[in-house]
Amino acid sequence: MMASFNLAKLILSKKSQFTGFFVFLLLLGCQPTDNSSSNDNHLMQQAQTDASAANTLAAKRLASNELVAALKWLQQAARLGDVAALAHALQLQQRLEGKLATAHWLAQSVATKQLKLSSVSELQQQQLGFWSEPSVVTNPSVLTVAGYTSPNGCAVTIQPVATQLAGVQQWRLLQQQWQQHPQLSQLAVCYSALKHVNSTELNCSEQVATRISCQYQALEPLVAKADISQVVIIAGRGKASYNNGIIQLPDNASLALFQHEFFHLLGFIDEYKLAVSSAEQVCHAELIHPNIVLNNQVEYYLQHWQLKGSELELTAVESCNAVGIQAYRIVAAINPMQFYEAKMPAVYLQLARKVLQQPEQIMPVQYYFAYLARQQQDWPLWQQFMQQASKRGYADAQQALSL
Repeated sequence: MMASFNLAKLILSKKSQFTGFFVFLLLLGCQPTDNSSSNDNHLMQQAQTDASAANTLAAKRLASNELVAALKWLQQAARLGDVAALAHALQLQQRLEGKLATAHWLAQSVATKQLKLSSVSELQQQQLGFWSEPSVVTNPSVLTVAGYTSPNGCAVTIQPVATQLAGVQQWRLLQQQWQQHPQLSQLAVCYSALKHVNSTELNCSEQVATRISCQYQALEPLVAKADISQVVIIAGRGKASYNNGIIQLPDNASLALFQHEFFHLLGFIDEYKLAVSSAEQVCHAELIHPNIVLNNQVEYYLQHWQLKGSELELTAVESCNAVGIQAYRIVAAINPMQFYEAKMPAVYLQLARKVLQQPEQIMPVQYYFAYLARQQQDWPLWQQFMQQASKRGYADAQQALSL
């Protein structure tokens, strides 16, 4: 028995980071420790029908740092009905492959009737992004985040969406911080109550070095019914972005990062060197951005924003260098459009309020979903989304409907 206990201590010392496996490994500490090939072959045969044998193999693989093989045998034990092994398999797979891959494995296993979703704890379901009806959730208040109406009105109304519990918790914090922020809370921006979408449906990517991307078509029913103008998705891991009426945030986003992406929604552009494809889209003399002035734009800029020349501190930035155009920000100080954690200049908040006075100039998310419907050649849905965008006064939508 002492040898088995020492093995358990060895496993725990080598795998201390896998805290979720402590009890599991202690329980397996009294299992046979014969590492011979013949014993393994015998265990593998047993493990086809015996969850205990599969657990023993998993413990041995963990002891030798063969984590992928350990996961395989934990999953086998789970398929044979061991609920504890299933919980540990889900933990280990998240560490090895991420939440989304784990959620897809679970969804497939449930669809093929190898597992029952009811065998997974409510907390693990929420962590992976499987959402039950609120009436059957033990504590639905943990999962709900009410909407917010700005005392300054609702020039834009944003629909927050989360796929996993981490996103729900982070959005609750972000919305509280927004309401308490001395500058952001003064903007005419409102938020609808948070909506949950299964992680396997929205399928938001988790590659840290690349922009997060999702299957946005999963939001079609929500966008079609909700009285909103934009969407913010808190899901996945990777780089945040704003495109086509959608703010995309990782589920650990800070308020500073959210603020940066929100100002993109208002037409502010990055004050660092843009990629060629991005620069080609935004670096045009006919486009007026709140924070950037291009060559020969100064007089037009001042007239458009009703500012005085003395209010500008033109400072060269690299935003449009990729297309050979010199751009200037209108302030000297480094600010959140260059480094998102920097302080926001007062004039940027002034310009943000001016943008929000003409919300019809901001592209609504329905216009993008009309584009997706056109790709699918779903013309009734295209008509519905385009009409919704048109009702918000968006000129491009009105023009599309008039053709």
